[in-house]
Amino acid sequence: MKNKILKTITEHNLITDGMHIVLGLSGGPDSVCLFSVLCLLAEEMNLTIHPVHINHKFRPGEAEADQAYVEELCRSRGIRCRSFVYDCPAIARQHKLSPEEAGRNARYEAFFKVAEEIRSTGVPADKIAVAVAHNANDQCETILFRIMRGTGTDGLSGIAYKRPGKAGTAVIRPLLDVTREEIEKYCDEQKLNPRIDHTNSSTDYTRNRIRLELIPYMAEKFNENIVETVNRLGKIAAEDRDYIHGEARKIFDKIRQTTQDGENTQDGENAQYGHDISIFTPPLENLHPAIRFRVYNMALDDIGMKGNITRTQMEAVERIRLSHSPSASVELTDGFEVCRAYDRLVFRRKSEEWKPEKGNCRGHRMEDWKLTIMNRQEYCKFIEEKKTAEAEQTEEARRNGRVGQTSASGQLYGAFSGRILESGVKPELRTRRLGDTIAIKGGTKKLQDFFTDCKVPKMYRDEMLLLAAGNRILWVLPSEHFTDERNRQKGRFSADFQADPTCDETIIVLEQK
Repeated sequence: MKNKILKTITEHNLITDGMHIVLGLSGGPDSVCLFSVLCLLAEEMNLTIHPVHINHKFRPGEAEADQAYVEELCRSRGIRCRSFVYDCPAIARQHKLSPEEAGRNARYEAFFKVAEEIRSTGVPADKIAVAVAHNANDQCETILFRIMRGTGTDGLSGIAYKRPGKAGTAVIRPLLDVTREEIEKYCDEQKLNPRIDHTNSSTDYTRNRIRLELIPYMAEKFNENIVETVNRLGKIAAEDRDYIHGEARKIFDKIRQTTQDGENTQDGENAQYGHDISIFTPPLENLHPAIRFRVYNMALDDIGMKGNITRTQMEAVERIRLSHSPSASVELTDGFEVCRAYDRLVFRRKSEEWKPEKGNCRGHRMEDWKLTIMNRQEYCKFIEEKKTAEAEQTEEARRNGRVGQTSASGQLYGAFSGRILESGVKPELRTRRLGDTIAIKGGTKKLQDFFTDCKVPKMYRDEMLLLAAGNRILWVLPSEHFTDERNRQKGRFSADFQADPTCDETIIVLEQK
């Protein structure tokens, strides 16, 4: 048993010398077997074992007996056991979860809490792993369960030997190549006397019916080695998945870029807007659907949609890509949506906290700007201060050897004639309203038409900040949602009411704080 588990550990790089292993120890045969073997390996590999037991409160009396058994088992080995008690039935009711989901959430919360405590002592995250005791039969059950639910080929890969956890701590499964029969035989030979969860004998749950009825029937009627056969399918599917995902990842990384701190790093071919991901559609056209759908999946995964991604949803995204509407959209689950923005697909999650009147648009916020009405003398002084600041920055750049780089006064500002105030309106910083217009060369245009001409995606128009006087727009502030670089950097000024300090007695100034 030790050699078989060590082979799995080595092949999949699950554990290296000197690691700290947070072990989920339920008291059942699987986890007790893994605990026993890890204790044998601990001295050879200089491992530190941190058993963690969770009392889910699902089986009053028996749950407490399981906890006492585990704590005594660890005490007999001179190892500290961390026990956590969660009222999972209450958690399930409160959060409308299944009992299984509530229990899983509780377990991993406890596991990573202990992992974080270990990390806080100075142990690197890559030297900590959370070990759980899924075995070969669990793998077979998982694959069959997914087949019956209509999984894609990726789902056939089953449970991973290793997956990323929180804060760089991996989750590992060293028992995936060991059958339940081998585990039970080992426990008998070692006289470990593990606890038995009698709810595993109930056929009320689909997974239990697969374990107790379907797999024995398939073994008897079709293939006595059904567990090994199905798991071989899983390994082949995992190899195919890894290769296809690798190719899709190369393409995905090429057709989008990451935006950090709200600043767009668009290179002319792709971009990500804040927490959204935007990718150009032309590169997608010639991709095989197997690659294209995985690109969609990666975009959704990167914005936080980790589960519930179905074939139906992928086909919905495809329809948006092929739509003749430049602003088509589809809502997926959990508040996620995919929108067309002319020749881009934008993957985004709607924010319930965002309110258009607050102007919390990406890149600029209302509180980042200062609106002032100045007389001619104050405005001239304001301009002189800007020029002085710019000269000082230029001199500093020269002294630091940065001559040739762009030098500016640092903060954007716009100045407009106060003549517009004569009509009784007050200037204000806001988002768009019905009836807004902006003066352009040759006339006036509806703001909606202006946004259309500038190819500002419909989904972002309510986020654009505007300096307005009534329904007349004096300045559409800079935004990453413009396609034109000048508008992205400086915004679009109205063709009317530009400040003229030689004749204007009053000047409206909006400046970046």
